[in-house]
Amino acid sequence: MAMDNDWSPAGDPRQGKSASCQPLLDEATPDIFRVNAFRITGLPVDATTREISKHVDKLKMMEELGHGRSVHTGAFALEPPPTVDQIREAIQRLRNPEQRIIDEFFWFWPRQFGESKSDPAIIALNAGEPDTALRIWTSLETSPAVGVMAMHNVAVLRHLLAIEHENQLCVSPFAPNSEQRRDIDRHWREAFKRWELLALDDLLWNTVSARIRQIDDPRLTTEFSKRMRATLPEALDKINAEFAVRFAEQGHGDRAQAHVQFMRETNQGLDDVEKTAQTVLTPATTRLKHLIQRTQQRVEDKPADALIAVRELLDHARGTLSLFELFFGKESDERNELSDEVARVSNLLLVGGHEPTKNDEEYIDALRAVIPFSTSIDLRQRIEKNIVTLTGNVSFKQLEPAYAVLSALQASTEHPSIRLQRFRTEAASLIATFSESMRESEAYSELLDSAAIVLRGISLDSWNTHDDFGLAVEATKVALHYARDPDLRGRLSADQTTLQEMAAHATAAMQQAAAARSNASKTSTQNKVLVALAVLGVGWCAVMSDDPSSRSSPASNPPVASNTVSDVSTSPGQATFRVSAAESAELERDGAEVDAAKREVQSLERDLEALEGEIKRDKLLLDNTNEFEVDSYNGKLRRYREVFARYEVQLQRAKALIAAYNAKLQQYGTN
Repeated sequence: MAMDNDWSPAGDPRQGKSASCQPLLDEATPDIFRVNAFRITGLPVDATTREISKHVDKLKMMEELGHGRSVHTGAFALEPPPTVDQIREAIQRLRNPEQRIIDEFFWFWPRQFGESKSDPAIIALNAGEPDTALRIWTSLETSPAVGVMAMHNVAVLRHLLAIEHENQLCVSPFAPNSEQRRDIDRHWREAFKRWELLALDDLLWNTVSARIRQIDDPRLTTEFSKRMRATLPEALDKINAEFAVRFAEQGHGDRAQAHVQFMRETNQGLDDVEKTAQTVLTPATTRLKHLIQRTQQRVEDKPADALIAVRELLDHARGTLSLFELFFGKESDERNELSDEVARVSNLLLVGGHEPTKNDEEYIDALRAVIPFSTSIDLRQRIEKNIVTLTGNVSFKQLEPAYAVLSALQASTEHPSIRLQRFRTEAASLIATFSESMRESEAYSELLDSAAIVLRGISLDSWNTHDDFGLAVEATKVALHYARDPDLRGRLSADQTTLQEMAAHATAAMQQAAAARSNASKTSTQNKVLVALAVLGVGWCAVMSDDPSSRSSPASNPPVASNTVSDVSTSPGQATFRVSAAESAELERDGAEVDAAKREVQSLERDLEALEGEIKRDKLLLDNTNEFEVDSYNGKLRRYREVFARYEVQLQRAKALIAAYNAKLQQYGTN
């Protein structure tokens, strides 16, 4: 005899979870009725061991003779008839006590076990009249004596019909019409209405325990019945969850959503929808993770396959992630963690596979396809940065001819007027040919800023080297037309203002000199003119120098080339004045200090020019995926900023020394 464990409510789902019944969960699939041993064999659930053996022998013999169809006439006989292998598997299920009790639970019970042959409803089922059987059971559902049996059978029948129709839809190329959907949903709801009551009905589970005792197998105890009762809500959910996955994978989103809704509406408080969803999604998750690993290995072996491999990975991932969205929504942690892993690996593979082919446009498209998979802000920023880098590469290739002309103009030693004319005929004409879409790009703005920097160099050279005031003004005006960077425009505007002030100062100086000649002695007048010119000279040179404080930051836009730093001193030794010996010594000492400050400024200027050249070259050749090159480039940027800071301090010091020197010179010269 089996262990006689009387029923207790320990398995009641409302009393807290008992250990789950794994055999029941294993059987809870859309094929639960198609693999049912009693359906395959046509035997009633209360068949004895002897009856089973005789019937199985008959089935096997008729199958071997090719007459299997004639003996498969039980309730809901399979079409086509079961094969010999299916019959053999059904026999094994009946010999396993746990699987037998599960198959009994999901098949039709007689009013009294042992009396199936005389039960009117069972007879009607075997005769192919399920509607008759349904009417009989429905009329008995409120009966105190057999109501539980009748309700159980109605639940099984409705459940079987719903699942059979859904399985047909899964293999049909046509979507169900509204009437079909209503009929199927009615079967589901009628079944669930009863299963929810039966899951809590002690009489039902006492019947299951009694059957366990009747089977009398030491491998099966009434404890199994308790686990079945505790697990039934989850098992019912699992069937719908697997249907949801099947329909989603076939593109029938409405039916998939319907099954998820069934899960959420039924057995509330007795099931765990999220746990069940995770269970049914485990195979899909495992497949995706294995594909990620295989994709990584594929690209490692053959980097040139990166584009194709990543596209295949993304296509597969979309389907899997849509399943997570179906059950958990788009913002669930489960979905997002898996999506980020796909995005992270895809980004790495595309960056690593880019170098061999240099096919920037296709890699840009692939990276853009990766972005929707990224839910992490940091990861999204890394991907977008890679897109910007590759976009810059594409743009730079198109802009290379214009950059070549600008570089040639910057390196030229021709007269500034010739260089300005060449800019207009060569560079300006190239810049004007780019499309509207290109003109909206950051790369195009950088090109215009580079053109403005070249023009500013022409302006500085026009004045500092050739004393051509008009050409300097003209080049600055053209540079302002091209400049886009706010800092660069600020420097050019300052240059323009300075040139205007210089013109005003020059006019005032000439007027002052004329007045001095008519109102003072020749010697005094000469001294005053010399002082005025000295003061004016400082103003010209200091303003028109290529002040590092006006340079664009190399971190964002290293200059195309450096400009020549103007002489920031007044060459005080060239002036002669009638001053005392003490005043003369003081001026000589201050002049030496001015010269020393000038040399320091010029030395720092040369350092900056050298660094600018290196930064420009490194930026063009920089491999953003090479950590060593990136660190080296950033180190030069830091060095530039350090030297720039020293330069700015030293320049201000030199200006202060010059201002003090000129003040003394003017004071002593007018005494």
